[in-house]
Parts: sequence; structure tokens; C-alpha cells
Amino acid sequence: MKKVIVLMCSLTAVCLWGGNSIFSYEGFPIQYYGRDVYSLGMGDTGSSDIFRYNTGYANPAQNNQDNKTLFGTGMIFGYTNYKSKTDGVQQSFRDDALDFPYFSVSVPIKKHRIGFQFMSHANGVVKNQTLIDENTFERQEADNYIYRADLLYSYRINNLRLGVSANYFLGHSNRVFEQTSSQNTMPTTESLHQSFKNPTFSLGMVQSVKDHAVGAYATFPVRLDGEQTWSSFHSSAETQATHYDLPLLIGLGYAGLVLPELKVSADYTYEAFKETDNNLRDGWKAGLGIAYEPEIDRKKHWYQKIPVRAGYSMRLLPFKCNGEYVDENTLSAGISIPLKSDVNRLDLGFQYTTRGVLDTHNLQDSSYLFLIGFTGFDIIGKAIDRTAPREIPKAEEIQQW
Repeated sequence: MKKVIVLMCSLTAVCLWGGNSIFSYEGFPIQYYGRDVYSLGMGDTGSSDIFRYNTGYANPAQNNQDNKTLFGTGMIFGYTNYKSKTDGVQQSFRDDALDFPYFSVSVPIKKHRIGFQFMSHANGVVKNQTLIDENTFERQEADNYIYRADLLYSYRINNLRLGVSANYFLGHSNRVFEQTSSQNTMPTTESLHQSFKNPTFSLGMVQSVKDHAVGAYATFPVRLDGEQTWSSFHSSAETQATHYDLPLLIGLGYAGLVLPELKVSADYTYEAFKETDNNLRDGWKAGLGIAYEPEIDRKKHWYQKIPVRAGYSMRLLPFKCNGEYVDENTLSAGISIPLKSDVNRLDLGFQYTTRGVLDTHNLQDSSYLFLIGFTGFDIIGKAIDRTAPREIPKAEEIQQW
């Protein structure tokens, strides 16, 4: 198990790859909101779910849970189907997808807790090649990625959890265009590379009342400053300053045990994109999930002991395609496999996501994604092994005079 954890940590830290979408030419169509794999299989809800070992810190107040060191990471893989329609002619293509969405560690210090999370914030990757005529090919690429690193702190006052996090965003947006023809000896090639970064901060709270919890959080807007470079096959331009604006993000969450073994969770996230660009609309994402969390000690059969969940989410993307705004719909499901410890857990899930409508946008994609997440604890150190054999001295015999 230790080798598996080390491998997943290494992959997550080094190989945060991007999800695929045909709408990547328009912006950042894929976005993660700081929730873990358990949440992604439950309608992407759970920012206020304090009824489990939660390793997703969309709300920095969620960082305060109990007196255990928590570790979490995950992997998303599958494939995406693209569809396009040009002059009434429909084409389709299937592409592989692989993403490592987050890595997090959280350490308790009495009623305080500090943590770190490195995650994919928004991304979009796509490549396509089109035959213009019998002799000419046109190739385009879009590679968009914004990473987010959070340093978290939270404090618990009875049933109230308060949190703050320092957030650092960094990313890039690259475009490549190439046209080649057997009739031309010199190809047409252009590329635009942009990179940007800057910090901001977040605030959050979670209030619990018996078997119910509500939370709210906000990540403040920030302008990511950077540079852009344009080049072609035969020339290049001087590097220029550029920027990308991230909007105010506000999130609300609810989680509750409506029955002893039945949990309901709901989340709503709002992003004020229109404040950054009049050509965009304000985006939001709403999700609803339900989970069966069995009391294992009371179950006889193994299949009664497996936690099961499902959910649905809808998201309004901020940009247009073919003059119309793009929406996203996702159905999800998941199960959990408890490991040796009561905290160690393997989460498995599935997502089916659609973006756009072919007849409206002339583009559409649908993704079939499998989710794997690991939650564990006590990775900072381990208890001292006191099981080694010890030499017990014999009692000294005292002679009487």
C-alpha cells in the first residue's frame, strides 16, 4: 500500500495533465472546484460534508475535521467523444483523457489545523486536423491550464468551523496553427504562448447543527499577470505583457443525514465572469447528491457494507460558441472500499458529462470518465515499534547477615 501511495503522490505532483474538450479553443471548459473524488461521484457536492473524512478543501473551513492527519489524491481517466458539423456534414472523433485533479495534506494541532492543497483549477486541451482539399491539411492545437496551490488554516469553535487560505494561481494558454500543402514548399505555422500567475485568498465557514451542516466560502478576484510570445515559421515578435482575470467565486453548501444511513448533499458555486469581460456571462454550477453510508457493524453481508452514492450537476460556462452560450450536464456515481484502517479508503466513481448542443453550437462533446481516489492518514510519521524483545533483569538476591 505504501508503494501505491508514493506512486500516486509522484504522479499527482509531477504530471497534472489536462482534461480534453472540443470547446478548449473558446477558453477553459473544464474546471475543478476543490472537491475530492468522493464528491465528484456525488454530483460534485460536499464542500460542507463534515460527516466523513473529507479531503476536498473547496471551503477552507472544511480543513478542520478531527484529530487525524489526512492525505488525499485522485486520478481521472477515460475518453471524450467530439462531434462537429460544418455545412451540414457531421464528423466525430474519440480522444483519450487523463487528469490528476488534486493532492492534499491536512495536519491537526489541537483545535487548529493547517493544510496544503495543489490542484487543477481550470483547463482544456484539444488537437484537430482537417483536410481542406486534396493537397492541404490544417492543424490546430489549444493547451490551456491554470493550477492552484492553497495554504490552509482553520479553527473550530464548538460546532462552528472557520477557515482561511492563501491561494496562488499559475497557468498558461497556448495556441498553434499550421497549414501544410504538397503544392507549397514552405508550411504556414503560427503559435501564441501565454503564461500568467498571481496570488489571492479565500475565506470560509461551516456551521453544524446535530446531523446537518451548512457552509459558505469565497475566493476573491485576482488579475493573473504574465507574458505572451508570438512566433511563426520564419519570424517572431517581442515578448509582451498580458493578463488573465479570475472572477470572484462564491460557494454555498449543505450536507445532512436525513436518515441514519442516508446522506444528502447540495452545492452551488457562482463566478462573476461578467465583471472581468463584458463578452462573458456569469457562470455557476449546481449539484445534488445522495449517499448510502451503512453502519458496517450492523451488516451481515459484504455487499451491505459498501457505501454507494450518485448525483447530478449542471454548469453554465461563461463563453459562447457559434454565438450561443455553452452549458454542461453531468451524471455521476461512486462507491467506497474501506481499507485496513477506519480512515484509509479507496473511492471509485464514474462521470458522464456532455457540453454543448450540436445543432446549436455546431460542436458537442461527451466524456466517459472513471475516478479513483485515495484517502489516508498518518503519513507524517508512524508510532514507535515497541514489540521488539527486551531483556528483563533478574531480581538481586539479598543475603541476610
